[in-house]
Amino acid sequence: MDMATQHRNSDGSSDPLGLGDHTVYLNGVNLHYQVRGNGPLLFLISPGWGVGSGYLQRGFKFLQERFRLLFVDTRGSGLSGRPADHTKMSSHDMADDLEALRAFLGLSTIQLLGHSNSGAIALSYAERYQNRVDKLVLIDSQVLGFAANDDTQAFLKKNAEDPRYQAAVRAAVSYFSGKRQPFSSDAELSAYVAEILPLYLASPEKNLTLAKGQLMVEPIMLYARAAQNAADKEAASDQMALLDQIGAKVLIMVGRHDWICPVSVSARLHAGIGKSQLVMFEESGHMPWIEEPEKFAKELLQFLEGP
Repeated sequence: MDMATQHRNSDGSSDPLGLGDHTVYLNGVNLHYQVRGNGPLLFLISPGWGVGSGYLQRGFKFLQERFRLLFVDTRGSGLSGRPADHTKMSSHDMADDLEALRAFLGLSTIQLLGHSNSGAIALSYAERYQNRVDKLVLIDSQVLGFAANDDTQAFLKKNAEDPRYQAAVRAAVSYFSGKRQPFSSDAELSAYVAEILPLYLASPEKNLTLAKGQLMVEPIMLYARAAQNAADKEAASDQMALLDQIGAKVLIMVGRHDWICPVSVSARLHAGIGKSQLVMFEESGHMPWIEEPEKFAKELLQFLEGP
């Protein structure tokens, strides 16, 4: 791994854990992270497909009074830079960036939270750097090498005529079937995500406005989506093969009605990771902190502040 050659803090100080925005050059990219709050340090990493960490900054603001939160924009997403070689955009490359950041910050271990695709990045980190993770939180996590396509298709079929989901189902089916024209800009990708966003909620009639307010603020980077998909496909990773080697304490959280990272994925994670606990959110989809905020906060804090 390359050593950090430059660090910038938005307030002009040299403290790499000071509050505010930071950029550090690691592994050939300018990696952006933001530090908020006070207390024990918790890393929250963005998915690798271009959405950035802004939605996590808004959704997990409730933790700021009890933790110092370090939000990482993965390479190619948010305010982080792109590698010179676009093949270096895999989830494993993003996990290696976290390790380089940990070393730069002088930390012996970290606490790490990943949601959806960033759950797969967090898993990669915990498998590759087993002695560097104290606690790991996986929220509606993706797992490389283990798909639940049948569950996803069943959800779409079941809800095809539900007026809450009807338009979103049509958009998703058009995309998955290859009938939709490839995206040609960040704006087109962002518009598609907004179009299918109801699918990510158990109760879009109640929670869609809040979900849009958290997720649909910054542009979504088409480059990151295409490059990460291609790099992960080339790597052909099977994260299931190494689950039993994860030594960290792991909290797995999942919404009962998640269509894209279904319950079967989290159940398989729980079965494969020795020190794990599984918490189900019966009235949630892919973002339980939006749909069951009180239960979500209680379970997360109990795990993070526990032994």
